[in-house]
Amino acid sequence: MGFSKIKSYVGVDIGNTHIRVAQVEPSALGFKVTKLATAPTPPDTVRDGQISNIEAVGTAIKSLIKESHIHAQAAVISATGGTVFVRTVEFPKLTPQMLRDSIKFEAGRYVPGSVEEAYVEGEIVEVVSDATMNVLLVAAPRDLIDGRVAACELAGLPVEVVEVDAFATFRSLIETDPSREHDSKTILLVDIGAGSSSLTVIDKGQFVLHRSIPHGGNTLTDALRNAFKLESQDAEAGKFVLDLTDTLNPGGGENPPLKVIQSQVDDLIRELRRSMNYLQTQQHGTGDAPAVDVIYLCGGGALLNGLDVYTQAKLGVPTVRVGIFDNPSTSQPGGFSGSCTEYAVAAGLCMRGYLKAA
Repeated sequence: MGFSKIKSYVGVDIGNTHIRVAQVEPSALGFKVTKLATAPTPPDTVRDGQISNIEAVGTAIKSLIKESHIHAQAAVISATGGTVFVRTVEFPKLTPQMLRDSIKFEAGRYVPGSVEEAYVEGEIVEVVSDATMNVLLVAAPRDLIDGRVAACELAGLPVEVVEVDAFATFRSLIETDPSREHDSKTILLVDIGAGSSSLTVIDKGQFVLHRSIPHGGNTLTDALRNAFKLESQDAEAGKFVLDLTDTLNPGGGENPPLKVIQSQVDDLIRELRRSMNYLQTQQHGTGDAPAVDVIYLCGGGALLNGLDVYTQAKLGVPTVRVGIFDNPSTSQPGGFSGSCTEYAVAAGLCMRGYLKAA
């Protein structure tokens, strides 16, 4: 693992309802977290990753950085949302330079919409035969990326790297784990945000499936608010009092608020099952696709009591709620409570700044 010592970085995770920042630095074990901070995203300024009011978001980032006493020379940010395309696809066998030169032409066969209006990148994953190779193809709308870069620059933070949020999450929770116990597993990584959730399948360290669904923590809050005519803050607080494991006991699911939450969580469970079925029947097509060995839950929505136990019971797959401090390579000097599942993206982004590109 090599490190760049040129700059200090901050990871900036711009969500629909919250902006989270993380600052880490290289340590003897891997990384040490020095700063974590969050602030509400200005209302109605971010939707599905797209910033509609750059000035408001930029001002919010600037205030958060100042109040957190974070000093950084550059930011690393992520692209997120349903319009971000991530998929491993089969390409004609090319050299890395030929891939760079022809990436947009080749990507046009797979990426929805106009590749001319998107940033497109590709990385060779493996050579399949003398004629073909697998490429990790990533595309994101230019206006989505440009808006996020502009907001950070307005906050006084030049952007050094932009990457997909799932890559950052994978880095902070799994890739930097020195045990390497995940290298032989197929993992379904579920990052539950406020407005949406990202579902990513990593097979033995390689990304094979990524999708975003419009189902997040706010879905549960809104369901409680509408069902019981609550104020938003009361519904938000109320959902964290409930425990999904109660529904697994005879008669335990008769609590009316819990029944409302369970119905919404079951929608998420169906999407997870759908992703696993797709992996088996479509992604590989030959019927020999790997089964998911473990489901990892992260993000603010993963803090719902009993969600890990409930998911495991419904899908029959070991399910674990994980945060950045569950990774033995990530240490803290103190002052942070819990495993910090909600900071997986921000921490992984900051780590990216220090890790040299492969």
